[in-house]
Amino acid sequence: MTEGRLGVAIIGCGNMGSTHARLLSGFDDVSLRVLVDTDEDAARSLGAEVRAAGVSTEFRRALDDPAVDVVFICTHHHLHAPMCVAAAEAGKDIFCEKPLAIRAEDCTAIANAVRAAGVKFLTGFQARFSPFFLRLKEAAPRPWLTIGQYIDPRWGEQSWANDPVAGGGNVLSQGCHCFDAVRFLNPSEVVSIYAAGGNYHHPSLPITDAVACTLRFEDGAVANVAIGDVGRPALMGKAAYQVFAGQTTASLFNYHWNPEIRLWGAQPDRLTVDDIPGCDDTDFAHGYTQQMRAVVDWSLGDVDPANAAKLDDGVRATMLALQAVEAIRTGEVQELNW
Repeated sequence: MTEGRLGVAIIGCGNMGSTHARLLSGFDDVSLRVLVDTDEDAARSLGAEVRAAGVSTEFRRALDDPAVDVVFICTHHHLHAPMCVAAAEAGKDIFCEKPLAIRAEDCTAIANAVRAAGVKFLTGFQARFSPFFLRLKEAAPRPWLTIGQYIDPRWGEQSWANDPVAGGGNVLSQGCHCFDAVRFLNPSEVVSIYAAGGNYHHPSLPITDAVACTLRFEDGAVANVAIGDVGRPALMGKAAYQVFAGQTTASLFNYHWNPEIRLWGAQPDRLTVDDIPGCDDTDFAHGYTQQMRAVVDWSLGDVDPANAAKLDDGVRATMLALQAVEAIRTGEVQELNW
């Protein structure tokens, strides 16, 4: 930390690393110390744009800089565990993009390292900060039934996110968003999961590309979750969520592109980006700006980010995806003992 400014290193200058760097560069209490990428040209281009102090192709550069307080890990998924462990051992606070990992043993390794080091850790589930998700949660704080979907057109065979090691395929790579959102919308914990699905159109890859799940919560509530790269949803959009609580129900659709909420039993009964201050900014509407502010305030000023996805949330979102895949393999309900 230098003169009351948070020293930040960003590892991975692709889509999410660039998004975070651009937002953080607008904060007066943040110093972008170093941007790291194996593609040096990408790091230099982004570094010039956001006025970073330095760029590197070496991950250790971030860990060895005493002015770096928090490390943002925005790499391919299989690199999250070794980098999170190394950052924790170096005493750095950590922000890790989703999914935390795509193997249970990697989640365990990260959790053990973070707890042993006592560093702060947040996972990149920005929807928890979105005004739309917060309104959905407010409308039905104890839903009886939750429905979530996260559905894409088919991902290509050559996409890194479909690589069984680096990305894990759609269900493991981004399904964690849907699992975390459904957990966030419910006040009690998931205690079991059952799923059906499989590999429908990537026969050359050992991945699961579609699941339909039923989750049961400790308070008796249930949720249905559908995830996969099986087509383009014509009505609800890629990401959509519904909560049902008898006298009040609410639906959030087109969240990924142009979010809108419809409510029954509450006023107003319709909310769009025009109705919520700040939502003309896409990053604000989806929660990215607020998430970055929460990271900085927690690491710099110890302000606890109440809505944020912390270490256990990151672990559980990944584990739910893994247990869904296991339920498909075995045909059995998976009981969860957190």
